[in-house]
Amino acid sequence: MSEILARVLPLGLVLLMFVVGLRLTPQQFLRAFARPKALGLGLAVQWLGLPMLALALGALLDLAPEMRAGLLLVALAPGGVTSNYIAHLARADLALSTAMTLVTTLLASVTIPVALLLTGLVALPDGANLLSISAKMSVIAILPAGLGMAVRAVAPRASGGLLRWLEPAARFAFAAMVISTFLQNRDAMLAHIGSVGLAVIALNLGALALAWGVSRMAKLTMSARRAIMVEASLQNVAVVLFVGGALLRDPTLSIPALIYAVVMNVSAIVQIALSRHRAHAD
Repeated sequence: MSEILARVLPLGLVLLMFVVGLRLTPQQFLRAFARPKALGLGLAVQWLGLPMLALALGALLDLAPEMRAGLLLVALAPGGVTSNYIAHLARADLALSTAMTLVTTLLASVTIPVALLLTGLVALPDGANLLSISAKMSVIAILPAGLGMAVRAVAPRASGGLLRWLEPAARFAFAAMVISTFLQNRDAMLAHIGSVGLAVIALNLGALALAWGVSRMAKLTMSARRAIMVEASLQNVAVVLFVGGALLRDPTLSIPALIYAVVMNVSAIVQIALSRHRAHAD
């Protein structure tokens, strides 16, 4: 069952990103880059805050060296390709979320090796394959959204009709991803949650707190705060698994990411529920 779901997931991701694109205009996307303050703060949280938090948690909780390296890999991962859809459901700034995903994904092949090299936790092999996986993830995140944006720009009425049909399918795809993530990662999560689970949960909660605190001090809008929180708490676990298993050839480095995959989906659901509760209260 998990193998079938793994093959279908890329199609689900494409559907999610296409629906996101149908809700996003080129003007909204460009405005995110025209507001360097929000984008810069979000990237600072992603590139500086999360790795520092992971290193601090590893030292504080006295994790084994491979678990420290694995936790750092999670913190260094780019924003998840589903984060833009989560941002949409959580009523966050979709353009800012998309811009953060784009930048972190495109530069992951540079930021991950450099950060690992600076910390000295693992020896780095040739990073050419990482560049390839980063490019592939960029394609998954960008092309479907771009196609959706193009459809909306060329045929706005047709895009509205498509949304009515595709929105339920996209919600089902998201639910399937959450369930399949749990099914595929259940054994690893249960086997290692005692040794690294607390650190993984603390990293996710710390990411949310850091994103909220920094964006609030900067007096960003509520939608911008939510976007940075979504991007900081949802990491591209697929990149971590690839780096740990295929590039570094140490499967134990992927254990924190397997647990984080479940934790971040629970976190995403909570963020969506809280944002909708606030909307109804207002």
